[in-house]
Amino acid sequence: MPSHGEQKLVTISVNSVDHQVPHAKISYDAIVDFAYPGGSTGGAAYIVKYSRGSSDNESGTLPRGDEVMVKDGMRFRVSPTGES
Repeated sequence: MPSHGEQKLVTISVNSVDHQVPHAKISYDAIVDFAYPGGSTGGAAYIVKYSRGSSDNESGTLPRGDEVMVKDGMRFRVSPTGES
């Protein structure tokens, strides 16, 4: 059992690269930064799609400024939109 203040880590895949993150909500900006380091601070827009999420939110698109609860084995695909 984890001690108080210690968060369980889960593995997520962002553009086929695995990352260890706390089992908590993750933001659009954090996912974009995994795929394109520094990408969330620029003016570029990205489409963030996810799959293998929790049963009540298994797949979908994560809009800019939003967040989603991560689950072990969850997959994210980040693509530039060509817009800013």
